[in-house]
Amino acid sequence: MAGGDTSLRTEIRGFELRQEDLALTLSAEGGAVIAQLALSPADAERLAIEMAKAQLWEWNQFEQLKSRAELRYRRYLGSWLVMCLAAFGVYVGFPDFYLPILFSLISLFLWWRAGHEEQRAEREAQAQRNAFRPEWEYISQRLEEESTSVSN
Repeated sequence: MAGGDTSLRTEIRGFELRQEDLALTLSAEGGAVIAQLALSPADAERLAIEMAKAQLWEWNQFEQLKSRAELRYRRYLGSWLVMCLAAFGVYVGFPDFYLPILFSLISLFLWWRAGHEEQRAEREAQAQRNAFRPEWEYISQRLEEESTSVSN
C-alpha cells in the first residue's frame, strides 16, 4: 500500500490524528500537540489500514445501534404502560383485584421478554464478533477503490 498523508478526526473535538509517510502526529487546530512518532514501514502500513477502516461505512454503523436501542426502549415502555394500567385498575376496581393482577402478570411477562430478547441479540452479536476474521485483502481492495475514486 502506498504511503502518503492520511488524517482522521478523533472523537475529541478539535483533535486530528495524521499519518505522514512514516510519522504519526496528533494535532489540534493546525498545531502539533505531541512530537512526531516514528513508525516502521510495517507499522505505518498497518496504521494506514486501520485509519482507513475507521472511515469505511461498514465500520461505522451507528444507525443500526440506534435502531436497536430504540427497539429495546419500546419493549420496556410497553411493560411500563401495562403496569400503569394495572395501577389504574387497582384505583378503579377497588373490591376486585383480578384485572390488576392480570395486568401485573402481563407486565412482568413483557419485562422478562424484553430482557430475554436483549440478551439473545447480545449473544448473537457476540457470536458474530467471535467469528469475525479480518480479511486484509478486502480492506486493501476497498482502500484502492477509494483512492481511485478520489483521484478521479
